[in-house]
Amino acid sequence: MQQFPFCPNPRCRWHKEAPGGEWAKAKGFYVTKAFGRIQRFQCKACQKTFSSQTFSLSYYVKRPIPLDDVVGRVTNGESLRAISRNLSVSVRLVTNRIDRLARQAIGLHAQALPSMVNADDICIDGFVSFDGSQYFPSEIPIAITAHSQFVLDFSHASRRRSGSMTSAQKERAGLVYARCPLERGAIARSFRETLESALALQPPRPRRPFVLITDEKPEYQRVLHRLAAFRNQTEESRFVHWTIWSKLPRTIHNPLFSSNYIDREMRKDMAHHHRETVCFNRNVANGMMRLSLYLLVHNYLKPFRIRAPRGSHPGSHAEAAGIPAFWVREFARSLTGGRRMFLSRVNLSVTFGRTWVKGWKTPGKETAEYLPKYAFM
Repeated sequence: MQQFPFCPNPRCRWHKEAPGGEWAKAKGFYVTKAFGRIQRFQCKACQKTFSSQTFSLSYYVKRPIPLDDVVGRVTNGESLRAISRNLSVSVRLVTNRIDRLARQAIGLHAQALPSMVNADDICIDGFVSFDGSQYFPSEIPIAITAHSQFVLDFSHASRRRSGSMTSAQKERAGLVYARCPLERGAIARSFRETLESALALQPPRPRRPFVLITDEKPEYQRVLHRLAAFRNQTEESRFVHWTIWSKLPRTIHNPLFSSNYIDREMRKDMAHHHRETVCFNRNVANGMMRLSLYLLVHNYLKPFRIRAPRGSHPGSHAEAAGIPAFWVREFARSLTGGRRMFLSRVNLSVTFGRTWVKGWKTPGKETAEYLPKYAFM
């Protein structure tokens, strides 16, 4: 039983850490078409049964497909429909595998974050796209370190369409918003969630203030003036807010370069965020799953500087942010081939927790998102 470090039952006293020795006993087997004969076990504490597949990313899978291939296709601009055609599977199956990979990436990221040692300035800016219709623009604030381009957290807000519209478009917008009311203050809420997550990871220190770099959006100013960490500053706990004119050239010398850089990469690499595309998000929860997988692969698997001479820069954005190389290797190994991450065993931020359980609401959709039982384990 050494290969099973804990009981998968969240209500078992051995769920967090099992005792040494044989804490479970063999309890028969079952046969599947996908994986053949699977051994089943029973925990001696809670009497619940589980199998060797319970700890696998392929738990409850009826048709295995190469997960490495799915990761590569999602992060290199293929749409869901294109992936399903190329792998000869359904779109629903592709979405299920992306959900599994995204949860695995979120869990690994949450485990690695406490080991980050480098303090850095934080850039937060909203990436603009749309969900379902251009009458429902979305704003995705992303907290990213200013020098290592390491993504800490991100959120989502649906808002009303802005800019000039024709008379017919204005009439259509009035009908749409009457039928599908949107959250008030969504942009401020999403920014606050992202900022609080970054503050928890890098709180101000006596000789290292928390430096936040944003553009001049008024919603950001209002959130900051209500934030206790900003209002109640002391000499030992400083909070610096640096606002940047949004029309400055988006070069490497721009203090908001990291935000501009990750916006460009997302626009380039994610099919549903291309300009003038038919591959837009139809479902916010599924879109946030894909975004989580993309951004966390960017953190741990993408080279920090592609053209840099070997050894002159850290290997990945995570290493540049001070994450030990051990965690980077663990992410690369466990994303597609390690033990499945359990929600009850990881400490997630508010936004990552909402992404895990598909808690993001799609404008105009009344029913909750389907979530399999194993996602709550």
